[in-house]
Amino acid sequence: MPISRAEFEKAELDPSFLLEEFLRSNSDSAYTAEELVVKLASNRIALKVEEVQGILDDLENHERVTGNRVRDIVYYIYRKPISSRRD
Repeated sequence: MPISRAEFEKAELDPSFLLEEFLRSNSDSAYTAEELVVKLASNRIALKVEEVQGILDDLENHERVTGNRVRDIVYYIYRKPISSRRD
């Protein structure tokens, strides 16, 4: 059964979707889990570092983001899809 736009927009969005969208739209920068907690909080999404870390681990397992240790700090960045390959 379809729902109205108003009802759809009232529903909470999936935090993993919001996190991935944030990283995608800021794909030229890498962030720590702690920085992402602050960024999400500024959008009224309250998550703990452990929750964000779990989402990042899942996104990394699904090859949506990449984590990299820089100066002993792990940063995450959106993994841009390969748009085309030349054979």
